Amino acid sequence: MVKIPDYTRILKKLASCGDYADIFIESSFRRIIVFEDGKIDTLSSEDDAGVGLRLIRNGRTFYGYTNSSDPDVLDEIACGLTALGEKGAETVLDFTKSAPVYTFERPCEQIPLQDKIKIAETVSRAAYGDKRAVQVRAFYGDVFRDVRIINSLGDDKTKKLSYITIYANAVAKDGDDLQTGYESFGGVFGAEGLDGFEPETVGKEALRKALNNLAADYAPAGRMPVVLASKAGGTMVHEAVGHGLEADLAEEGMSVYENKIGMQVANPIISVIDDGTLKPKRGYIPFDDEGTDAARNVLIENGILKSYMRDRLYALKNGGAPTGNGRRESYRHKPIVRMTNTFIAPGNDRPDDIIKSVDSGIYVADMGGGQVNTVNGDFVFEVTEGYIIKNGKIDRPVKNATLMGNGPEVMQSIDMAGTDLGFGIGTCGKGGQGVPVSDAQPTLRIPLITVGGK
Repeated sequence: MVKIPDYTRILKKLASCGDYADIFIESSFRRIIVFEDGKIDTLSSEDDAGVGLRLIRNGRTFYGYTNSSDPDVLDEIACGLTALGEKGAETVLDFTKSAPVYTFERPCEQIPLQDKIKIAETVSRAAYGDKRAVQVRAFYGDVFRDVRIINSLGDDKTKKLSYITIYANAVAKDGDDLQTGYESFGGVFGAEGLDGFEPETVGKEALRKALNNLAADYAPAGRMPVVLASKAGGTMVHEAVGHGLEADLAEEGMSVYENKIGMQVANPIISVIDDGTLKPKRGYIPFDDEGTDAARNVLIENGILKSYMRDRLYALKNGGAPTGNGRRESYRHKPIVRMTNTFIAPGNDRPDDIIKSVDSGIYVADMGGGQVNTVNGDFVFEVTEGYIIKNGKIDRPVKNATLMGNGPEVMQSIDMAGTDLGFGIGTCGKGGQGVPVSDAQPTLRIPLITVGGK
């Protein structure tokens, strides 16, 4: 006879020994298909399931997890945690179980495996649409997560999450010059998210970017005006601003934005928002991995820093309410403060007028990865698709450009913000964990920033 865990009893035991406790129960299924060099390289399926137990006492987190549902194993973990956080107070909990929240209309299992393989193959074939394409990686992946969260505040919530991700990375060669192009598609949805989707568009766009860089001159170096296109996504806001507004950094001396609530940290035309309610954006969550409902959190409003993102730990440690930003990669990880869908809100300037306002500078159509020092705000970002702006018009392409600057200084200097808004998708890494996110911005003008080039 299979023994069923009594989660209520275990949670009461944990809660009696600390200030807060929760149990995170998860099962997941992941399908990955990769085409490398025109043929299937990876075809894998992965099932996983487990339970994470957490206790918070006096600002400290005690965490344990297991891939077993054996009540004796869970009791052993709970006893270990309570021994570390022993308080022994009597605890009475009244659980309110909520109806499951679904993030899809049709599960990905309704897509036949052969159709998934065909999607990846079509992406690959499209990215090989030129003789100069020498290497292509085409990826299809879908993930289903069934998560239940029970906490000592009386929440008992279930969410069923479905993610689809498709991307292509193309390498083109001309002589000794090798250039790459990347394009992606995805979000929080099931099979319905592929209705009307044309996989070849991903491959073609990756190839176009690679060929564009082959034809490009090396970017000039120096201080100059830069226009960031909305379609470049929000790498800038995510890295140079967003991480610095997470409470575990901002309230622990690891952020340039520490102790600046109520102060002007950006040009008054700039507002920065983190919004986990934006479905089907990749960072959408009905509630976070602690049971706090997702919310639209205004972090910077008209240049004034209004709030940090908080999980329950930092709400307990430093006051304030949790903002729905406690996220974890899986049951194997404790929740930490993370972004969801983070963006600079649109402004009042026409994107064409922003470009016309620059006599000579750089137009950034797409941005790649980069590095940022959250303590002082300094950053370096890679420009994966860029162009010269000449006499207010987009001119010839440039390659191998980087943007170097300081986050708060750049946010203060931005003097034009477009009426448009473009989103990018990604997986944000922090603390050894990765979670799905999206970020966005309107077209922006930076009057002067250092461009690394030749």
